[in-house]
Amino acid sequence: MSFVSEASPENETEIDQDQPLVKSLQNLTMIESWNDGKLKSTTFYHVTDDEEVFFGYASKNKREMTMPEFNSSLKRVQDQDIYSKISVNIHLTLASEVLDPSLVYVKRSGLQWYDDMIGTNHLSKAILDDTLVMEQISRAPHPNIIQYYGCRVRRGFNTSIVLERLDQTLSAYVSTSDFQKLDKIKFFEYFKSAVENLHSLRLAHNDINPDNLMVKNGSPVLIDFDSCQPSILGKS
Repeated sequence: MSFVSEASPENETEIDQDQPLVKSLQNLTMIESWNDGKLKSTTFYHVTDDEEVFFGYASKNKREMTMPEFNSSLKRVQDQDIYSKISVNIHLTLASEVLDPSLVYVKRSGLQWYDDMIGTNHLSKAILDDTLVMEQISRAPHPNIIQYYGCRVRRGFNTSIVLERLDQTLSAYVSTSDFQKLDKIKFFEYFKSAVENLHSLRLAHNDINPDNLMVKNGSPVLIDFDSCQPSILGKS
């Protein structure tokens, strides 16, 4: 496990030890591990505005912890353990820093799995692969494929990608009254067009399911390209 307990020139950040890093549980993402119905441990992390990641561990329930205990447990994760260093040979679209946060979704690698991925390059590779796929897709934008605004680069590392924010999956949409009025033939045609657009780029999504289809104004929007690979025999 690699942590930096203090700021270093490499990570270009200064931590004010007199000020708490987090002031509310809303600033933390919690992962609880259970065994035979009993809490085994609590893992929690915080991502700063500058994409610095702090991880903490505790052997007790989050409700039993105080904010000072949370803060004292948080340790900085080294950038290279979770992010990919950007090569000078790769051209990436940088997301604007003035996008309305309520209109975008910032996608990072699966930080909730960090504890299980220590010592591997899985997380850093995942976000870079996702970025490169979205870069390729963005060269031939399609109205039924999620809009890509670019990626974020911090301290020379590819830290996240910025996407259009949509709130309703097809899984959720089918239980609403709007679904009964949906033009399902047109919906499918739009979906088919999105898949064909991917195939024209020689890409296969490989994980199409109702949770990876959002609904926007009655039309499908294909999302989640984590499993996307160069297509083989036109598979989707």
